[in-house]
Amino acid sequence: MKRVLFVTWDGPQVSYVEGLFVPIFKALGGRGFHFDIVQFRWGSDDTAEPLKRVCADAGIGLRLHNVLRRGGSMGAMATAVVGARAVRSAAAAFGSDVIMPRSLMPALAILAGRRWTQPIIFDADGLPADERVEFAGVDANGAPYRLLREIEASMVRKADITIARTDAARDILLARAGPVVSPARVRIVTNGRDATLFAPIPQAERVRIRTELGVATDTPLIVYAGSVGPQYRLEESVGLLAAVRRKRPDAKLLILTGSPDLVPDALAAVPYSPHHVIVRRVPPDAVSAYLASADLATAYRNTGFSMRAVAPVKVAEYLLCGTPVVGTAAIGDVRSAVAAGVFMDESAGHDAAAEWLEERLMTADAEDIRRYAREIGLAHFSLDRAVGDYATALEAI
Repeated sequence: MKRVLFVTWDGPQVSYVEGLFVPIFKALGGRGFHFDIVQFRWGSDDTAEPLKRVCADAGIGLRLHNVLRRGGSMGAMATAVVGARAVRSAAAAFGSDVIMPRSLMPALAILAGRRWTQPIIFDADGLPADERVEFAGVDANGAPYRLLREIEASMVRKADITIARTDAARDILLARAGPVVSPARVRIVTNGRDATLFAPIPQAERVRIRTELGVATDTPLIVYAGSVGPQYRLEESVGLLAAVRRKRPDAKLLILTGSPDLVPDALAAVPYSPHHVIVRRVPPDAVSAYLASADLATAYRNTGFSMRAVAPVKVAEYLLCGTPVVGTAAIGDVRSAVAAGVFMDESAGHDAAAEWLEERLMTADAEDIRRYAREIGLAHFSLDRAVGDYATALEAI
């Protein structure tokens, strides 16, 4: 059994570690890999409780370290540099055979630690430096961006294996790292979800959820699940709702998010009625039932350069729940879902999506389409698929 030390950096509103990674890591135990986690974090102590619980249940070792928030980016970088000592201490305590930093600040900690006897697998996790340019106003010609780009390229060169989520991300990382990194050293992994947790629900449960929401069983219900921010284009979900309501005035949009307080500002420029837009924050283990209760899900994303490296987790969740999707087909690899007729690209327009919902997803065809969505989810976006991808990458070192 090889022990892998996963090093991550997360804020209090992010639950990717417990929601996405811990199930994958737990399942990889059956493939000969035991995971432990070092998380650099900020926020109140109680926000760490969910991660502590799921790690304890999964038998995953966990160490938490606070990020210095004073000084902005300089405080974060100072935490990462000093954090090299914390990572080395954890690796010694856990007996780690492999070090796996996720994204740029953990990568900086590894680079600052200089000599590591363990092999390194780098989870590039998109193109975060470019995301800061596109969504946080960082100057593409400024020193902070150049430093982040240098951290990224240096980590790809140092790592024995780098993992990415899309073919485009792999090509970009290879080009930036230069010819010293062979294509075989950058692997693609899937953001897979547990098909036993994200699954269709019985009709009685569907009725119960809709009754709780105040939505009739024959009312069109659109769902969006995830973070709130400019790259998620929440206003497009409201635009789709408006198109649907031209024929079905009773239609509703359900927004499931960990940050419901951000929704009003995100939709400030969009006319909508709170009577038709339902905003909820629900426990992670309840999300699946709400997704499966909807008729259509949305996955709109900004198509900027950085988004070429993103594979939205929510698409996996939607499809595994049997809920067809309308969204940005250029983001992530959803070709199989488009070909199966369970993912409509946004280029078709809101009116076409509204017609699809009214004429196919609210009719006798709906059950077949929901079954196809589930089948595509199982084949391309499941936990089993992700575990296989990660195991292949880990076995390469």
